[in-house]
Amino acid sequence: MRVSLGPEQGGSRNVDETTEIVSEEIKEWAQTKDFLEGILNSSSAVSVILTDFDQNILFWNKGAENIFGYTAEEMIGSKISRLYQEDGLTGETVEQLRQQILRKSGTLRAQVKQVAKDGRRLTMSLAISPMTDAAGNVRGILGVGQDVTEEVRLHEELLKSYERIQRIQRSSIFALASLAELRDEETGQHLKRMQAYCRLLCGRLKLNEKYAGLMTEQFIDDLVQSSLLHDIGKVWLPDTILFNSGKFTREEYEIMKQHCACGAQALEQAADEAEEDSFLALGRDIAYCHHERWDGTGYPSGLTGEEIPLAARVVAIADVYDALTMQRRYKRAYTHEEACSVIVENRGHQFDPDLVDAFLEVEQEFRKIRVN
Repeated sequence: MRVSLGPEQGGSRNVDETTEIVSEEIKEWAQTKDFLEGILNSSSAVSVILTDFDQNILFWNKGAENIFGYTAEEMIGSKISRLYQEDGLTGETVEQLRQQILRKSGTLRAQVKQVAKDGRRLTMSLAISPMTDAAGNVRGILGVGQDVTEEVRLHEELLKSYERIQRIQRSSIFALASLAELRDEETGQHLKRMQAYCRLLCGRLKLNEKYAGLMTEQFIDDLVQSSLLHDIGKVWLPDTILFNSGKFTREEYEIMKQHCACGAQALEQAADEAEEDSFLALGRDIAYCHHERWDGTGYPSGLTGEEIPLAARVVAIADVYDALTMQRRYKRAYTHEEACSVIVENRGHQFDPDLVDAFLEVEQEFRKIRVN
């Protein structure tokens, strides 16, 4: 904007007066429709669409043209439903948002599927707000959207890759754990039951205020997965020890106890290679400590009470219950009731009292897992 200065005051107008005139003209322009449309059209990557109560399009900015491929002339006066997918799900979602807007719920946000002019399926991140007049009455609905199709696609691909890696990881761990079980004339069913018992105990323990903060979904998943590795150290035991159906000599018993340290050492090395906290660290704790006892008479370190990692205390009950109720070459299978009695008798001795209480809350579910 050019301003001509006259000669009335020595050839120049007062600078403050000139600035005031220019500022007033800018204010007047800023209140015009052209100025507001200029703002709305200034972003080429954000759609701004205004509709009335009947979903008729009243305003369609340059960003909407770029994203959907329709010009303002093509869209103004038509229905916003023109952008909906044929399955109707997007229409239902937008209609629900519209009804909430009419109830003056404020700005709402959602991701919806919409269709461009050329048939491309878009994922739009929308912020939908009521347009009100000076009296506060809702006169229209304003939708501000951003195309997040590519971001959603990449996220879904990453999620699929992560899930694939998780499946491979679970299968590899199961295969590794099975090596020890097969040497011990056990089957993979023992491992599956162990996982089911551990998840059941954790789910119950999560309801205890003392443990609610510890029993996150991640912790439970890691514990259930790493429970498979509790006896991985048996791979290092000689056959004379592993297949001994009689009573151990003192020397044999000392060799047998080494499976805890052997398993923990292998998992410690694997955890160090991972260079981050993972289920392998939890597996190390379980492998090393699942034969520790609450009263300190267990092995290999004679830990007491809460010195024993929580994961190992959970696995200890699951492992003993399964060992008691399964027939082995050196013992008969205990009934469910007999196994429960043994666990209760060892409350505060072999087992964490809180874990025994949690076990008693779900012992009938243990019975179902055992027979299936």
